[in-house]
Amino acid sequence: MPSYKTRGKPDNRKVAKRTRAYPKRLPRDPAKLFRWAAKGSLVDYEKLRALAKKMVHQLPAYIDGVAFEKIMHVDRLRMIEEIQANEEHNVSAGWFLDGVNWLLDKVPWGNWLWPVSAAQSTINAQKGDGLNEVDEQYARLVGATYGTAAERPYVIDHWKRQVQFDSSYVSVWDNPDGHRLIAVRGTQGTGDIGEDILVGLTGKSTNVIGSELLQILAATPEGTVVDLASHSLGTSLALRAYENKTIYNGIHETYLYNPAYSPLLRGSTDAYERDPNVRYFINSLDVISMGGMGHRAPTNVVFRSSGLAGAAHKLAQWQGSSAYQDPIYHAPPETKLHAHKAVYGKPRTNEPAEDKHVDAGESPSPAVGPAGDSAALGPFDFGDVPEFDYGGL
Repeated sequence: MPSYKTRGKPDNRKVAKRTRAYPKRLPRDPAKLFRWAAKGSLVDYEKLRALAKKMVHQLPAYIDGVAFEKIMHVDRLRMIEEIQANEEHNVSAGWFLDGVNWLLDKVPWGNWLWPVSAAQSTINAQKGDGLNEVDEQYARLVGATYGTAAERPYVIDHWKRQVQFDSSYVSVWDNPDGHRLIAVRGTQGTGDIGEDILVGLTGKSTNVIGSELLQILAATPEGTVVDLASHSLGTSLALRAYENKTIYNGIHETYLYNPAYSPLLRGSTDAYERDPNVRYFINSLDVISMGGMGHRAPTNVVFRSSGLAGAAHKLAQWQGSSAYQDPIYHAPPETKLHAHKAVYGKPRTNEPAEDKHVDAGESPSPAVGPAGDSAALGPFDFGDVPEFDYGGL
């Protein structure tokens, strides 16, 4: 007969965990990026080097080849040293991290937990492309779509507003090169609060502008390149309309400034993050876009990390240089013919005006005194303006 032994009392004493020894160069309270680099095992770094050697032939032009060569031979110590050099604003270290960021986006999702679960959410703010001239122009055009249709400018730079398509949320802009931009504004006043709450809770808005976009695309001449740009709530409105694939296929590229994410559920904004034709503009300090910070960076993205909570959501940060506090609006072109003023002066003294020959159908031109004959012309009266004191110069 087998013998049994009663289970003793559980040992409630906590076993002290041995802290992992990191190099002394790490600060006492290391940043997330340092912690991520230090957590990588020998196997992790071996896989990272193998991936770098595999992807080196697909390296884009904006990634420095010399810096990427270091990644092909990187280990934990080298990674930490490069991160420290980047904090000291070493330019070459910045190129190194750009290469790391690009390489980590090539890791198959879910196949490798070290870069995917730790690094993606840690270094998103260092990823992404830079602003270009098209990005800035489109941001100004979206900014001009705010306000009522009567308050919107007719012409900005070389873009002309097509007033027949104006609505509460949408304006359409054309340029002479055959490009058309559909601009969708964001939240404006209390009337949009319901849609904002819906996006926050469900990740989607109602299909407010879908029928308008269909009408615009149907009226657009064949061969016209159509882009769409939107801000804040407008990003959710546009992407909800994209559920109609006719609209999505009719748009060449989409620009989402400060896209609205739901902190609770994945919605429209999450669905297009892997689409290279959808370009995201995200400030990591913007609470409206903070719902997207916990997962991989979008494929086509411009990141920024500056400004206070309110300024981080403003469209002005994407509109260009800090010298442009407000978009530069130009008045609509003049279409009215103006009468030209006649040349000021009296008839010639040596030739009477009535003796001058005038052909039939030709209006007589006003006579001008001889060159240098100031007496013939007489002084011009500029009105009651005090004479300038040139002696004071």
